[in-house]
Amino acid sequence: MKVFFIGTSACTPGKGEETASFLINEHILVDTGWCNVLKLKEYGFAPEKLKYLILTHLHQDHYLGLPQLLFYLGIGKVDGTYSQDWPLTVIGPSEKLDYVLKKTEDFLQFDRFQELTVQLHPHVLIPGKTYEDENIRLETISAKHISGVDRTEKAMVCKLTDKHSSGTVCFTGDTSYHPPIADFARGVPVLIHDSCHSSAAEAAATARDAGVAKLFLIHHPPAENSKKLREARAVFPASFLAEAGQSVEV
Repeated sequence: MKVFFIGTSACTPGKGEETASFLINEHILVDTGWCNVLKLKEYGFAPEKLKYLILTHLHQDHYLGLPQLLFYLGIGKVDGTYSQDWPLTVIGPSEKLDYVLKKTEDFLQFDRFQELTVQLHPHVLIPGKTYEDENIRLETISAKHISGVDRTEKAMVCKLTDKHSSGTVCFTGDTSYHPPIADFARGVPVLIHDSCHSSAAEAAATARDAGVAKLFLIHHPPAENSKKLREARAVFPASFLAEAGQSVEV
């Protein structure tokens, strides 16, 4: 299994940056960031090869790139660049998934430009449930994500297993410190943990308690890199910063 970090920055990325998003085995996209289509192409990947999109939760910085992605797939179908031989499976944690997909299609005027319509297979996944098909198994628990004015957001912590390679990776999406994550991630090779809503030390404590092999910190301002890494390694020495353009073998 190969994880490629497309973006690692905070909610509002700086010039040339992208917010938290990564690609697994070139066909599983986790969150869309602000402009994933451009970033995927910049790094040499083909967005039309995507088979799965996992949205850890439905806050805007995690799906802003969705209209661009669907338009890219639709226009490529129209101009003959490629044919869509499979539906894009879109997995998200709440009833807002269908709402966001519908609003995206309305924004793109798919009712008026029906030739752009992209085959989608939406799958609303209640945190704590599992999605499984012939290729992947996606196990989940609830994250602890409160934002705005004490607004609780349905958000998933995910453990993804590729059935063909048996590789497994665990990633949190946005979450405050949440001890159940350690039990959920027990013994996985790689944990990718939010270090914006959680402190670096809290993410490292989760990795230590889970007994993972490596921790990658993601979703914080790049200006905090040195501080975050120092704090994490004081608790869990096998801590690393997720860096855009970096690939990790699992």
